[in-house]
Amino acid sequence: MKIIDNTIDFQIPVYDVIKQHPEVKQLLVEFGFKPLTDKAMLNTAGRLVSLNQGAGKIKADVTSLRKELEWNGYEVKGVDEK
Repeated sequence: MKIIDNTIDFQIPVYDVIKQHPEVKQLLVEFGFKPLTDKAMLNTAGRLVSLNQGAGKIKADVTSLRKELEWNGYEVKGVDEK
């Protein structure tokens, strides 16, 4: 039996989040992470920028993003809600 890890860590690179949870990519794009639609951006900046950092760059409300992910069944950790 395979154990499914539904945890999303806001402190790891966006690339790794999407690699672990490919279904989250569209949700993030709809939330404002438009650069993720560009495969080159995902493979370069996405490997360096965490969800916390990315949210800061696009001025996204991380609290709302956390709530949206939780509503979709994910356990969220590492959110920088300053």
